[in-house]
Amino acid sequence: MSQYSGNIRDLPVVTGGHFIENSTKKIVFGPDGRFWDDYVMRLFTLEPGAESSIHSHPWCHWFMCIKGEGYFLIDKERVPLEFGTWVHIPGGVRHNFGNTGDGELMGLCIVPPEGDVNPLNGC
Repeated sequence: MSQYSGNIRDLPVVTGGHFIENSTKKIVFGPDGRFWDDYVMRLFTLEPGAESSIHSHPWCHWFMCIKGEGYFLIDKERVPLEFGTWVHIPGGVRHNFGNTGDGELMGLCIVPPEGDVNPLNGC
């Protein structure tokens, strides 16, 4: 790999700042030398049955399912997740997501930097 490319498998798992049981988080792009000062792209991997808490925050964010099956609850709308499903979550709207499949659910989630540091919001 070069200084400008890599593989998600090689990224370290991030600890702290996210409390989704039976899941992992990795930072793909973001501040602190990860090529993107304005936003943070995280990879969440949820094991079967894992889900985030229902929460809201002032910033919007975006989610793209890249593997597995699950759901994203946005306000009162439950969106089924499968490979290729994208979701926009407006700021201030209650939401959560979870894995309903038999294998891993993997998704890329983009937030502003302040959205990646709050350990109480499940993100």
